[in-house]
Amino acid sequence: YGLTVKLRKATAADLSFARELTRVNMREYYAEYARVWQGQSFDDEWEARQSFIINKADKPVGFLSFSMEPHYLYLRDVQLCEPYRGEGIGGWVMGQIASMACELGARSVRLKVFKSNPAMQLYRRQGYEVVGQEKALFWMERILESSAVCRE
Repeated sequence: YGLTVKLRKATAADLSFARELTRVNMREYYAEYARVWQGQSFDDEWEARQSFIINKADKPVGFLSFSMEPHYLYLRDVQLCEPYRGEGIGGWVMGQIASMACELGARSVRLKVFKSNPAMQLYRRQGYEVVGQEKALFWMERILESSAVCRE
């Protein structure tokens, strides 16, 4: 995927794309778990996160965002446009995230995922394990310290 899929640092101009993609992708989960989408909260947090646009052949097909916490990278969002799911892009992106986490000195990557989200299978294949839960979400973590990804 290195030739056709690339990450580029997101800018303020990408905010509306990222917000709308997240809203559309997450609406069924918000409905299922009786949550209310907070577009303003998304906007308010945009500046505090490190965000990247996922481009395929120079076309934006998704985005990711994370924040660095003490000792771990907290993956806040990975969103792909629906037509590009199932092509292996998600697995490639998760590998990029693990590499970034290592470069930033993180010991692990943590994320939260809705319990009914099929992305859980991808996260498990990538070495994430459920380490906690709340009503609607699983908390997952991938330990990186001994991982080969940090030694490549």
